Amino acid sequence: MIARLRGTGAAAAALLVLGLLGCGRGGDDDGEPAPQPVAIADQEGAVCGMLVRDQPAPRAQVVHRDGTRVFFCSLGDMLVDLSAPSPHGRAQSLFVEVMGPDEDPTQPHTGAHRWVPAADAVFVVGIAREGIMGEPVLAYADRADADAVIQGHPGARSLDFAALRRWWNAREAAR
Repeated sequence: MIARLRGTGAAAAALLVLGLLGCGRGGDDDGEPAPQPVAIADQEGAVCGMLVRDQPAPRAQVVHRDGTRVFFCSLGDMLVDLSAPSPHGRAQSLFVEVMGPDEDPTQPHTGAHRWVPAADAVFVVGIAREGIMGEPVLAYADRADADAVIQGHPGARSLDFAALRRWWNAREAAR
């Protein structure tokens, strides 16, 4: 379409088309910057009502379409919440804390951890863990960290976020 345009209006038309396609915008549909994760303070878990900072990492936070931010004591709690309709609209941004490959995955770690978008994390399932409620789901910054952790843990495996959601949904359907 742009190639057919000639004359002085071609540049303006090209800019209009690029603008309509959303090129160059860093945020959501209305041009606002995408939400960023925030540090855990005194937030309560959206599913369990417990104080999030007292629970072991990895924890999660979700920003809904209406701007409401909710926190979760575990990644399992986040997955439960994502499977239910929300009065705040769809989840717009999902963040998880990532653990370090040097942390013992079987032990709780309540200190602050780095937040990353859930879509960028690699998740590990199949490792028994003390001090958490529900099915343990761990998060790591990349595949190498996740693969290093699953060594020595028979039955553990790493999943990207889409595979994690499929695994979770199949697990819940089998209950």
